[in-house]
Amino acid sequence: METSIKNRIAPLQGLAVAGVLWYQGEDDSGTMDSALRYNISFATLINDYRDLFNDETLPFFYVQLARYDGYGYIYNTIVRNAQLSILDSSVIASHKNLGMTVSIDTDKGTSKAIHPLGKEIVAQRMANQWIAMNEHTTVPSGPLPKEAHLDPKDQSTAIVTFKTGANVKLQAKRPNYTTNATFDTIASATNTPPSGFQVADGDGVMHNATATIAGDALRVHSNEVNHITQIQYLWKSNPDCSSIIYNSSYLPLSPFTLNVNR
Repeated sequence: METSIKNRIAPLQGLAVAGVLWYQGEDDSGTMDSALRYNISFATLINDYRDLFNDETLPFFYVQLARYDGYGYIYNTIVRNAQLSILDSSVIASHKNLGMTVSIDTDKGTSKAIHPLGKEIVAQRMANQWIAMNEHTTVPSGPLPKEAHLDPKDQSTAIVTFKTGANVKLQAKRPNYTTNATFDTIASATNTPPSGFQVADGDGVMHNATATIAGDALRVHSNEVNHITQIQYLWKSNPDCSSIIYNSSYLPLSPFTLNVNR
């Protein structure tokens, strides 16, 4: 990522800018080094845009990396997690008018393409965020993981909690990975339990885990781990999304990794 962007957008200085739409990160997932630097680089870029236009709360909307099953970009799990962490980054001067769009369910089955289909679905999600910001209403967001802690009665089970507001009516749904998918038909009801969870104990080895929705939280369990220390969700370049978690706004839970508190 080019963090020193002021020379690229300097000609626009002085114009009235309504906001920034940002969809990038593939190249940064090409190496471990660039992926690990992404959180600082991206936070700096956001600050630079806002500094240049002299607006510390300039709306800035960005898209989390979509699924990808092609060659070269193998660290996009790290970049996705960095994009999630931007929402709480201490480097960001102001978190007001900052919005992330999860795109893990939008590729319409074209995850082998570095530029997958489904851009109109991403665009509608971003547009809804923009409208909410301008109307000073709650900005739509998928569930945002907050922390995880052990079940005091069973250390092979951890409980994931979410930030208040976006964790209403958590539900498992099946994404529509066909070219016929639209904003309104992106996912359908399913009785299949949420998939894509893995956990580790102190040795760091990941094991498949089951997840159940418990009100506004998740219970994650594995018979292969005696003491869960870490949880990962959809932690693959092209994860199996046969049943993923949405909220009442029909927006998906972001891929994440969390350390588990005692």
